[in-house]
Amino acid sequence: MRKTDILEQEFSCSSRYVQRGNSWYFKTREGDLLGPYATPEEASEAVELYIALMELHGADDKFAA
Repeated sequence: MRKTDILEQEFSCSSRYVQRGNSWYFKTREGDLLGPYATPEEASEAVELYIALMELHGADDKFAA
């Protein structure tokens, strides 16, 4: 593997977290990849904030059956 190759690695058992190089990202329900974050802990905190904001704005309403 070369230094310029992109390394994608999953964090924990969840496919929500992705590492590319030295940066961490998280995947949204919609399939967006948000980041970068310096650590998996920062990405996890960002997920919590993202979910809280989506709940505040009623984003879950569009997924209700």
